[in-house]
Amino acid sequence: MSTRPRHVLLVGSFAPAALERSYRHAFLDARVETTCFDLPAALRGYCRLGALGRTFNRFVPVDPWTIKANRELVVLARRTAPDLIVVFGQNRVSSGALAQLRAMMPSLQLVLVWPDTLVNMSAATQASLPHYDLVATYGRSTVPVFERLGAQRVAWIPLAADPHMHLLRGERPAFTCDVGFIGQWRPEREAAFLGIFEQCPDAVVRIWGPDWKRRSRNAGIRRAWQGGALFEEAYARTIASCRLNLNIIDETNYPAANMRFFEVLCAGGLLVCSPCPELDQEFVAGETVFYYQGPADLPVLVRQLLSEPDVGRAVAAAGHQKVLERHTYLHRVSAILDAL
Repeated sequence: MSTRPRHVLLVGSFAPAALERSYRHAFLDARVETTCFDLPAALRGYCRLGALGRTFNRFVPVDPWTIKANRELVVLARRTAPDLIVVFGQNRVSSGALAQLRAMMPSLQLVLVWPDTLVNMSAATQASLPHYDLVATYGRSTVPVFERLGAQRVAWIPLAADPHMHLLRGERPAFTCDVGFIGQWRPEREAAFLGIFEQCPDAVVRIWGPDWKRRSRNAGIRRAWQGGALFEEAYARTIASCRLNLNIIDETNYPAANMRFFEVLCAGGLLVCSPCPELDQEFVAGETVFYYQGPADLPVLVRQLLSEPDVGRAVAAAGHQKVLERHTYLHRVSAILDAL
């Protein structure tokens, strides 16, 4: 854009820890008037048959309900007259709603922020791609894919740190465990922990997140599990209480970085990450983070880092400084506006 937008309308889910909330913080920090439209909440308002209808609509979208929620979006945009609308990920903004917005407001600019594996892209999202002036994708490797799918312009805009959510203020908590992980159960994540249990039997391991107790029958996993999802300050303080923080990136996100990559660094944790080729030149191993190449390498690296606490503290501090200096969502907002 030739000038900073006067007013931005953000469209998505604004649940705790949602990416949309971080972008809201960043646009406000950039002194841009910001309006939020919670599309999932609008959809729930049109669902019939109570909880059953809402559950059904999550998996089998009902077109009349989706159309009504999209009408609310169009009406809000007409009344508030933003010069930029930013849509996030898989939210059900229809191609028809985008076309209507374009017809009503010819100077309006539209951006899609894509923060997810392409496995999760719906046919409706794919159909809407040509309407956007910019697709800001978290994965560099997905840029040519979006272009082939019909996007007009695509830019690599990685995920980032949100100091409003994950920057600790005040005294840091004492360490309560050696190895910690916050995130959903995945088979590759369980396999990584089984290797640590076997080769680092004295390490105190803690796990937080959904599905671990339900999906795993391993006694060590069940002992390590501390409870479900954590958000914002509780999330950040838990990271700070772990000597090492694992980031076992979902295999379908490869080779990009996930949100946890930046969140651990923002909270000042020592990040031990699975391979992340798109960022390993920016965040160099042994300087700001540590990487392991496979489950067999991880226990060796864990033992090494637990025996060298001074090295871990220095690397964690360097990673924390770098993410705040160059990789917050305020930086990402600037990159999006530059790309427009």
